[in-house]
Amino acid sequence: MTVRQAVDSWLIGQRIRPKTMSAYVTSLRPLVDALGDRPVQQVTKDDIEKVVTALRDGTSRMGTWHAPEKLTKNKKQVRAAWSPASINPMLARARSIFDDLMAQGIVVRNPAALVKSLPTEKSTMHTLDAEQVTKLLSATAADTFGVAWQLAVYGLRRGEILALDWASVDFDKSTLSIAAARLAVSGGSVTAATKTKTSTRTLPMPDDLARALKAERKRQREAKLALGSKWKDTGLVVVDELGHPPHPDTLTKAWKSALESAGLPHVRLHDARHSCATLMHMRGVPVAVIAAWLGHQDAGFTLRTYAHSTNDALTDAAAVLNSITTAKPDAASSE
Repeated sequence: MTVRQAVDSWLIGQRIRPKTMSAYVTSLRPLVDALGDRPVQQVTKDDIEKVVTALRDGTSRMGTWHAPEKLTKNKKQVRAAWSPASINPMLARARSIFDDLMAQGIVVRNPAALVKSLPTEKSTMHTLDAEQVTKLLSATAADTFGVAWQLAVYGLRRGEILALDWASVDFDKSTLSIAAARLAVSGGSVTAATKTKTSTRTLPMPDDLARALKAERKRQREAKLALGSKWKDTGLVVVDELGHPPHPDTLTKAWKSALESAGLPHVRLHDARHSCATLMHMRGVPVAVIAAWLGHQDAGFTLRTYAHSTNDALTDAAAVLNSITTAKPDAASSE
């Protein structure tokens, strides 16, 4: 059995979501490209170490295993350097594959288990403050994807934004139901279940979001009348000028352009979601409520993720304590 065959066999048995499968394939591609034809019994620790070194140095050669069409067309020969945060998942998957081979009796050792993970540094989270959020939404209100940015700063994930349909928007009850996600996979995108059970949720719809959604619904109706058969009627909230749903990567690129046009610093599209949580946290919304709003399973994860906003919250708390401890007693209390 070759490494390529072993990886393919292991992937078949994972039974995971399409998005996770795509991530696994991406992380394992350098390993298969480098060692795909090697019998698994001949793979050594040094072989895997060389794959890691090539990824760190930006000298990893590209192959064709599960390669996206855009990569094969461009005929890119060498990968850009990978960070430890990208290399470590590859090592984790490789360890699991060789563990599986050992359980089957195909190999007697796990060479990947001998390769240490690379040290990583937690990346700094960048968010938009309240003034920047307002500036962005004002500048993009008339844009085709303007409603997507409105949904993003209200805490929806990219996939949730793209899968949201008009049937999930209840203007009478002022609610928004999140029940699916559209995810990028090799060769396109797929609509699947939400990330977790708690990600399936119904949210109250603030007035400004309701206004933005009504404006978008009106825009789509007018476009449908003007374009006739050229309009693609998908029933989705976020679509392009012809009614087609954008690819997830297209939305990410449009977000970057929207920030640039509004004169705002670059933050990831997912960080708009973080901005929502941070602003809620700063205003004293309980962590459990923020977790429910975002669709997190674990409120502790929410607190750890948005702990960076605690420093400002503590400063505010100190000011409140200072006003209490320095307040002069009134006449009644002095008597």
